This record gives sequence, C-alpha cells and structure tokens, in this order.
Amino acid sequence: MSEGRIFLQGQWWPLQPESIPALQAAVASPWEEDVVEALRSWWNDAEVVITSTSGSTGNPRPIQHAKAAMEESAKRTLHHFGLMEGATAGLAMPVKFIGGMMMLVRAVVGKLDLVAVQPQACPEFGALPCSSLDFLPLTPSQAQAFHASDSSSWARIQCLLLGGGPVNRAWLGTLDGGPRIVESFGMTETISHFALRKVHPNPEEDFHCLPGFEVSSGEQEALVIDGPDGTRWETRDVAQVLSSRSFKWLGRLDGVINSGGIKIHPERVEWILSGFLTEPFKCYGKPDARWGEILIMRIDSETTPPDAEAMRDRILAWADDHLPKHHAPKMVEWAPLERTWTGKWKMPHA
Repeated sequence: MSEGRIFLQGQWWPLQPESIPALQAAVASPWEEDVVEALRSWWNDAEVVITSTSGSTGNPRPIQHAKAAMEESAKRTLHHFGLMEGATAGLAMPVKFIGGMMMLVRAVVGKLDLVAVQPQACPEFGALPCSSLDFLPLTPSQAQAFHASDSSSWARIQCLLLGGGPVNRAWLGTLDGGPRIVESFGMTETISHFALRKVHPNPEEDFHCLPGFEVSSGEQEALVIDGPDGTRWETRDVAQVLSSRSFKWLGRLDGVINSGGIKIHPERVEWILSGFLTEPFKCYGKPDARWGEILIMRIDSETTPPDAEAMRDRILAWADDHLPKHHAPKMVEWAPLERTWTGKWKMPHA
C-alpha cells in the first residue's frame, strides 16, 4: 500500500500530519511556506478551509470551503482521470487559491506523489524526481510558456489540465503529440472544476459536467449550476445549455457589449479569434457616439509593431470571415495588458 508524498527541498516527504514540523524547518522560501501552511490547515481540527477568489471578476475575497466537500471534489477528479495510488502529479499554482489547494487535497486523498515547484509564469520542471508526471494542472499562459521553454519536460507530461482562463486555439494547433490536454470550467465557489472538455488531441466544443453536477439556464441565459449536495449557484456566466450535463460557454454577463443593438460577448469573440492569433490579447467595449459601444481588440505589447497596419488588415479580414455578422472588432490596438494574481489576463477598460 503506497502513501502520498510531496517533493520539496530536493527530497520526498510523506504526506502525513507528522511531517509538518520537519517540513516547516526545511523550507526556505515563501511559496514553500505557503504549501506547508496549506497542509497544516487541511490537517487541523477546523471543518473548513479558507482560500481566496482569483479577482478576475472583482477584488479578491476570502471564501470558506467545507473539507468534506473538498474531499468529494478530489475523489471526482481522481476517478475521472484514473489517478490511482502512487500516480505522479505536479503543483505549480499558488495554494492560497482553490486550484493549487485542491491539488494538495487530491494528493493527500489519492495518495499521489506530488512534485511541487514555485508558482510562476513559466513553471520549471526540468529536474523531475520521477520519469514523468501523470497529471499536471496549469493556467493556459503557464502551459504556453512551459511548452516554449522546456520541450523535453513537456514530453514527460501525460495529462495536462488547463484552467483559469480561455485556451488559445492557435497555440493548440501548433502542438504535435505531447500530453493529452483537458480544459476545465469552474469557479472558487464550486471547489475547482465541475465541467471539462478535451482540447488536444480531438478537441471538443462543449463542456461536459462531472457526475453529480447539472446545469440549466437562468435569466439572460446565465448559467445555473446544481451541485451534488443540492447547492445551487446562479452565475454571471452566459451559456448555451445543451442538456442538463453539457453546455457551450459564451461569456460573462458583466462584459456584454451592446453595439448598435447587437449583443457581443467579448470572451466568445476571443475564443474564435484565438484560432488565428497566438499572441496574448483581450477584447473590450468602448463608448461610441454612433453605435453606443464598439468592440476593441488589444494585443499585449509594449510598442506598436512597424507593420501594424498590415497586421490589422489581416486580423480584421480573418475576423470578418470567421465571426458572426457585426461581431468583428472595430479597432485593433497594441498596448500592455495586466494580469490578475493568478495569471489571468485582465479585460482592459476604455
């Protein structure tokens, strides 16, 4: 019978409460201290764990999760991905947010071998203490940076779970082999993901709920989620509900742009445009005297490129061919984009 372990400070540690004092004495950096504190919070006598929301739809705020519900969430993920005792996994996200914390919980509950590295824009797994990682959750931007910087380590990943932002389809189209990639859909309140879709190879368009979850459509087509314990969440996400277990995400109610009477979901436009552009970009609305609002596309860059006019023409021509009528951006600009604490690109403001 195997037991869970975590790799920190160049060695394996049993994932047991008894390891905390030695771990506390061994760790040397703030992110490692966060991992130890997160484990301590999991094993203490409290019935809840406190994490922080990401801040992508407002200021970050603390939120409580029942440990029993977190354990059930971990079991669902372990079962879905076939992660048995002794399987290897990676931790490269901050544990103060639910994505990172749940990877710790999955390792404890599933008795996994967990390789922890510093959470950063480009995670470094170059010195893996195992032959491969069976499972690795990353944000899309982390995955792109990791793929570009370390092809040998990338090839040693079996399954990649992406969450925290839309996946760039143009980048996915450049991949030849490599790990199986699955995109997750969830929020802090639902304790990590509740729905998944394959994006490489054989990509899917629709998200499919994990067992115990059902979805329906609320006011203004906002997604309503019913959890395994009967909890209902009325979200600000707009979705086309295809069945009680599947849906197509369209965007956020908060970001809908009304341009001449046409309602545009910038997130859906970004998803389609990501089939053409590999560079980070965001779409947002800007007041306009004629249309009320217009859709602007901002590409992350410190400077405007010399061939901006030609690039703009190519982008808009592709957008006209692939987006619904009147959904193409009216303008393309180059300017820096900001990120949230968890690495998501923030929507610009006019």
